[in-house]
Amino acid sequence: MKKTQTEPEEQKPHRSTGKTLTYIGTVVLLVLIVVAFVGAPALTGVASGSRPVFGSYAGREILYEPGNYLAREFDSIARQVQASGQEVSEFLVRQIWREAFNRTVLHYATLHEAEQAGVAVSERAVDRAVAQWPEFQVDGRFSARAFENTSSQQRFALRQYLRGGLVGSIVRDDMLVEPSQAEQSFIVDMAGPERRFRFVQFSSADFPVARVVQYGEANRERFASAELSVITVTSRRADADAIRQQAIDRVASFEDLARNQSTDSFAADGGSMGSVYFHELELDFETMAPVREIFALSEGAISPVYETQFGWVIYRMDRSPVDPDFTDSGLIADIRGYLNVFERGLVEDFLRDRANAFATAAREDGFGAAALSIDQSPQLTSWFPINFGNLPFFATVETAANPALASAANRADFFVDLFGLAPGDVSAPILARDYFFVLELDAERTVDENIAQYLSLVAPQIVEELQNAEIRRAVVDETLLVDTFALAFNRMMR
Repeated sequence: MKKTQTEPEEQKPHRSTGKTLTYIGTVVLLVLIVVAFVGAPALTGVASGSRPVFGSYAGREILYEPGNYLAREFDSIARQVQASGQEVSEFLVRQIWREAFNRTVLHYATLHEAEQAGVAVSERAVDRAVAQWPEFQVDGRFSARAFENTSSQQRFALRQYLRGGLVGSIVRDDMLVEPSQAEQSFIVDMAGPERRFRFVQFSSADFPVARVVQYGEANRERFASAELSVITVTSRRADADAIRQQAIDRVASFEDLARNQSTDSFAADGGSMGSVYFHELELDFETMAPVREIFALSEGAISPVYETQFGWVIYRMDRSPVDPDFTDSGLIADIRGYLNVFERGLVEDFLRDRANAFATAAREDGFGAAALSIDQSPQLTSWFPINFGNLPFFATVETAANPALASAANRADFFVDLFGLAPGDVSAPILARDYFFVLELDAERTVDENIAQYLSLVAPQIVEELQNAEIRRAVVDETLLVDTFALAFNRMMR
């Protein structure tokens, strides 16, 4: 699809205008790939040579051959981005190849759907497409000489490419709806108004050490540690029993049996797990009883065979359990990590209470004064509109201070809450990843006129790209896709 890019005039009221327009233009031009620009010499070097296979879809290989769909998509993207002459890097080349691969996956998925539905095109339709091919046009008309100057292999590849394109067009046209003026106007309206907020944050790191220690003391057994070795057998119980008996009879050392018979990641170290917390073994069993039996072993003793979700396991006690020392900073950090994973609600309840208390104080005493009382300085978000999902066409939710806030853009209630605030209003606590945020509306502005004009120009392409994303979700069956892109690309770049 041809993209149109214009250069809007610079307007000074918002310093980010030029940067935002460049970003929007790049996104539309490259069809949602985040990629800088690659020069022609490097592209030519990468594209030549072997026929790398990047995977397959429904049994159809996705490979690079001159004139095939992947090659033409790669060349198309490369031509669009090479003109700016920016510095080449392997990462940027990878992004172009990856987008060409993604387009090919969608194309092959579309062809697969067409084949299942019995959709086909006539040879006459392919003939007309060949006759209209730009390379065969001289003075605006089909040139038989230009056609005859191409090899039979090139003609065959072109016919295959055009046939697939025609079939794909039938399927896509059946699924796509022509963007209406209302939809295009809606895209422009989505760009504004933009708001900026002041905020403070409360993180899981704020959960007090005293509360961490209190939890540890109340669950002392879970944070006892012992040094253990393990053998894991995945074949059958009888094999595990035989290996355990060999260890007990000293037919072979536990270490040698682990190296030669165990299937887990500790095998290379002779089965040594090092120091293990009681709660780490809990994850492997349905009850605490087996873990208590293991931690009750004397030094050097070998456990019975236990069945777990990973197979049958045999433990050896290498050093007797040690009671937790709650003055150890390392242990406190480990308990905090445990809380964040297994007792997340406990931590969140504490942080929510703190955030609610701050919000109340901010409404009564002012946002700045309330922040000062908790030793924080209010920070600013970027300017952003209601941009559900952080679509790259518009200003996105972000802050240099904490990227976690951006994750809230995937929740509708986030925008409902923030864009419902009046000037000076303070939000309720908003959870985003491991943080609670409390925000106050700082200012609101209308969207920059240049951005609005630019969006009105590219709105049809934006609507089409959003539709294409929906088509991909509807058409591509991930179970039919074999993706070996990374392996093929790495081999190609050697």
